[in-house]
Amino acid sequence: MAFEIRERDLLARIGKLETKSGVVETPILLPVVNPSIQPISPKEMHDEFGCTALMTNAYIIRKRLREKAEKIGVHRLLDFHGAIMTDSGAYQALIYGDVETTNSEIIQFQRDIKTDIGVILDVPTGWGVSEQYAKHTVEETMKRAKEFVKAKAENSILWTGPVQGGAHLDLVAKSAIKMGKLPFQVHALGSPTPVMEQYLFATLVDMIMAAKQNLPPDRPLHLFGAGHPFMFALAVALGCDMFDSAAYALFARQDRYMAETGTLRLKEIEYFPCSCAECTRTSPSEVKAMSKQERQNLLARHNLHVSMAEIKKIKQAITEGRLWEHLETRSHGHPALLSAL
Repeated sequence: MAFEIRERDLLARIGKLETKSGVVETPILLPVVNPSIQPISPKEMHDEFGCTALMTNAYIIRKRLREKAEKIGVHRLLDFHGAIMTDSGAYQALIYGDVETTNSEIIQFQRDIKTDIGVILDVPTGWGVSEQYAKHTVEETMKRAKEFVKAKAENSILWTGPVQGGAHLDLVAKSAIKMGKLPFQVHALGSPTPVMEQYLFATLVDMIMAAKQNLPPDRPLHLFGAGHPFMFALAVALGCDMFDSAAYALFARQDRYMAETGTLRLKEIEYFPCSCAECTRTSPSEVKAMSKQERQNLLARHNLHVSMAEIKKIKQAITEGRLWEHLETRSHGHPALLSAL
């Protein structure tokens, strides 16, 4: 595995990460693809949106499409020729309390379906939990990480070592130090989604920095569930190289239209403030008159376009040495972002 840094600004870096399906350039957004519900097909993401990597859920695939996935592999299953990162089902454990698999089972399944970047079955800390419980999630995740390292037999997949601890920053730091000593190729910060959903961006800054300062600098850092493009610049400036998001599709289901500085409700839009293909070929009134499925598909495409465009703007800002200026501009989109800045 090679992770080569080409450009730097603040803690951001433009780098190249080598996977068995090809090289991907960071910082990179991995759109989350549900294998059963796809408002935008993975092939379209690759061919029309320039997505070189995406994320899907190995646990859901194992529950619903196990035999087919094991037979043909995750790339043929999704019809995607770029790099694929698979989540282990830890998010489902956070939401529903448990999952019907074990760490060793889901690791082996990710090997069987030939993913590019795999994730162990960590134990998410979540939000609003006691320090005692947070400590348990860190210790259990570390136990599973050590079990994985001990049993590891192949080197073609890049494996991710998640950092837990939530808002308990001392635990995040300890988790990062211990996880960084293990031979993972990628690291990820777990449990940020509830923080971002509540716009606690100042807390997110502390969480990212507690991890970043204690992880090996030569490994990419992934931010789980990054969400809205208006906060991508903040995450990248703090040293996050990769992040996944299903927001492009989730927002579309709620008739929410992403913009660079925030989110608009479709019912409130008179003119689309965007020149992507979706927004130039139709009008808000026409979209409002569409069937629910047509409307969701169009909004999902627009939302993904805005998200991918923001990544390009961030990369250009890095190459020009003006990421701070770009971040300042984005921070005025929400008071919580300004506080985080």
